[in-house]
Amino acid sequence: MTATTAPRSALRSRDFRLLIAGQGLSMVTYGAYLSMLSWYAYRLTGSPGASSLVLGVAAVSEVTTLLLGGALADRWNRRSMMVLADTGRLVAVGALAVLTATEHTNLLVLAVCAALVSLFDGLFYPAFGGIVPATVPVDMIGSANASLGFVRSVSAIAGPALGGAVYASAGMATVLALTAVAFLVALATALALRPLPRTGPPVRSRPLRDIAEGTRYVLSVPLLVSIPVAAGALLLSEGPTQTLLPRLVEEHFDGGAGTLSLLTTAYGAGAAAGALLYARWMPRRRRAVNVYVSWTAAHVLCAAMALATWLPGAIALAAVRGLCGGLGFALWETLLMQVVTPDKLSRVYSVNLFGTKALMPLGFALGGWAGAHAPAATVIACGQLAGAVLMGSLLLVRRIRAVN
Repeated sequence: MTATTAPRSALRSRDFRLLIAGQGLSMVTYGAYLSMLSWYAYRLTGSPGASSLVLGVAAVSEVTTLLLGGALADRWNRRSMMVLADTGRLVAVGALAVLTATEHTNLLVLAVCAALVSLFDGLFYPAFGGIVPATVPVDMIGSANASLGFVRSVSAIAGPALGGAVYASAGMATVLALTAVAFLVALATALALRPLPRTGPPVRSRPLRDIAEGTRYVLSVPLLVSIPVAAGALLLSEGPTQTLLPRLVEEHFDGGAGTLSLLTTAYGAGAAAGALLYARWMPRRRRAVNVYVSWTAAHVLCAAMALATWLPGAIALAAVRGLCGGLGFALWETLLMQVVTPDKLSRVYSVNLFGTKALMPLGFALGGWAGAHAPAATVIACGQLAGAVLMGSLLLVRRIRAVN
């Protein structure tokens, strides 16, 4: 194992240290914000429909700008895109914090501010995905993705825990204020970045044409053709799982919020371990095969977790599922950055995110409908196994298996 393959090697880059420090902090506080958003909507109105409205508006808003964000980030300065997005999110969350602290928040205000934050999310994520390779040398891209994967996984655990603790002790206004401060830090670190310059002459941005060109590119590259298949697998598996997991906890384990937290925490810890495993392993061959084997295994493990009746066993399965998912995700991100041409990277990211986020509401609806006709364990297991079949089918495609 050489020093350049360890996670710390990417941290030797000044720009990557700035990037992961600013964005890591915002990931944690943004997780706190998202975890409390639906609860606050419910508390404002006393209606579960309010939570669905706010989350639905936020989801639609992000999907609206994702493809545009990818097209602009491939033609414009990605650092400037991140600065714009962080500024927009800072203003929207900061305004909501002030309105909440002064007791001027209602459901309409909450929905509008949440929509604005998500609109800027759609501009931010493609630019962020595209700028990572410009902050480290080529041989450190894998290390950078392992580090980011670890931070994301830890944030997925720490964010909701922080949100719940701060909300209980100081209220929603404080949760929002912390989120705004983190966006301010992320904005400052983005301004301090000095990413590697792009090569080639500047190209005039024509968003609709660029979106179409990016979509054609995705369909022309063997590895990227798997994106819509993976999106279909997520629709069948993750939508029903997220919808019915609380009911599964109640039916199988006679548990409540604490049991649900144990399962989700085990998954997050496993995903963090998967990112670290990738950093230690750093495979150079058959990486596409390893991605789809890892994700197929994650689906099968989730099905086994749903059918388990012993809580410690279910927790262990959730942790191993997270490890497979985190390992596969770190591999996938590195493959994208090394296979996709730099001038199309942000658009590929946007298409990748668009496919999963646009289909997830259908997955939620599918889970709700199926859950009304069958036990939660059956629905989750069937959905996850269907996802495993779809994901595993990619291993039958020779051109995908040939990707190293």
